[in-house]
Amino acid sequence: MNTIDQFQIEIQNSQTQLAIDQSQLETAISFLLQSEQVTRAEISLAIVDNSTIRQLNQQYLAHDYDTDVLSFLLDCDTALDSAKTEFRGAGKQIEGEVIVSAEMAVAMSAEYNWSAEQELLLYVIHGLLHLCGYDDLTEEELRIMRQREQQIFDHWQITIPRREE
Repeated sequence: MNTIDQFQIEIQNSQTQLAIDQSQLETAISFLLQSEQVTRAEISLAIVDNSTIRQLNQQYLAHDYDTDVLSFLLDCDTALDSAKTEFRGAGKQIEGEVIVSAEMAVAMSAEYNWSAEQELLLYVIHGLLHLCGYDDLTEEELRIMRQREQQIFDHWQITIPRREE
């Protein structure tokens, strides 16, 4: 576990499909939380394989299929009115879990012609944005979320490959 300022980040890697740079992921998580103006966060990131994420998807969401990322908001307090800022995480104190499939990242990275590490990072960013209050249930919300994902990736000068939804 690493504590960066006001963020506690714990990463558990239980898969063997992809080498994981924990320090890079901790830095990326901290960067997103800071840019979203989250005041405090306890984030647990689990990197798993497809069978594990499918089992969790089935157990918690009653969805019987593989997926790339699951996020669970365990607790959220808001210190200020986030409606006054463009960032949905502003002023929030978040406790949550993000679970990503490295196996899915390896498979999908070839389809989108970028690295599996970048694909996995996209899953982490996507899951964290859910914890901050973004969703992708409507076309408009999905557009906002995709735009925010790209803004985060702009920090590393990386363009996310276009996806058909």
